[in-house]
Amino acid sequence: MSSNPEQTTASTPNVAAPTSAPEAATAAAAAAATAAAAAASAAATAADAANSAANTAATATAAPAAAAPASPLGAAPKLHPLFPGNIFVSTVLDVLNSKETMTGRLVSKYMQRALMAGLFVGIFFTAFFAISATFAAAGPAMALAGKVLGACTFGWALVLIYYTNSELLTSNMMIVSIGVYHKRISWLHSLRILGLCLVGNLLGGLVVAALMRFSTIISGDIYTVMVAAVATKTGYLTQGAFGIADLFVRAIFCNFCINIAMLMCYNGKIVNDFTKCIIMMVAVFVFAYLGFEHSVADSVLFLIMGLHGVGDPLMEVLAIIVVILGNFVGGGLLIGINFAVMNDQHTHHAERNLRHNIGRR
Repeated sequence: MSSNPEQTTASTPNVAAPTSAPEAATAAAAAAATAAAAAASAAATAADAANSAANTAATATAAPAAAAPASPLGAAPKLHPLFPGNIFVSTVLDVLNSKETMTGRLVSKYMQRALMAGLFVGIFFTAFFAISATFAAAGPAMALAGKVLGACTFGWALVLIYYTNSELLTSNMMIVSIGVYHKRISWLHSLRILGLCLVGNLLGGLVVAALMRFSTIISGDIYTVMVAAVATKTGYLTQGAFGIADLFVRAIFCNFCINIAMLMCYNGKIVNDFTKCIIMMVAVFVFAYLGFEHSVADSVLFLIMGLHGVGDPLMEVLAIIVVILGNFVGGGLLIGINFAVMNDQHTHHAERNLRHNIGRR
């Protein structure tokens, strides 16, 4: 039976009228495929719209973060407007916690770190004298250049101590003082930490001294300069009270320089390693160039020259005692306690409440 062309044309106006049943089936399949394609296209359009809306929302959310330009030195934490040193104190207390743990359960590890600091000080302090002596031998005009270059070289000792997490007596004076002020540690425990650190530093210096005794490193002009340094450092004690005061003041200034550098590294404002290195190098340069006295550096010098048969042990011990006390004043009091009090937010609130209560009366 033939199909009705008029009806077929009416139902599918854009398709030529089939003249047979197979043609009709083909036309129906084509129509179905067209409808499916249209549905798929509509679904894709809807998905694109949804993705566009999501991207727009994400962009709007990220816009505030992108609006703030990143600092070339890194993102420093936000500081308290009145007590910006809180981050410094908090960091120091965290460092103190690790030292408490190490001197309690990991004493051998702590001693190894202290020994490493003694090694660094011994090697680089010897380099300071070697450079100074070498340039001085070239003539008086070169002596100043040698002193400057030697002081700059010695500054790298503190950088290496800081970045290897070694333990140095003078910087620990500041740390334990802040811990005592905030009642995180007792004076007795703080003395234990400092005592262990001193012993480790001396062991490191003794290793350097013993190795150099079996070499020709300390010879010629270097030997002469180091002998003169030993005589100068112990000579303060022979000058009476004024000489002892001179040695004591030099020790104060020395550890003030060391710990102001540590403060800058811990205060949260500087996150760039290059800047930290420069600060530490300059701090050591100042104390080395001006002849300030560092208890660990002097002890290592005495050990090195003592194995070469130079120096009076009793006078050297007395000199180190004076220098240690001066170092504690410079680092423990002028930096540690001073900045702990300066940034004690709880004391500030207590004083404000007291004034408020008095005013109400």
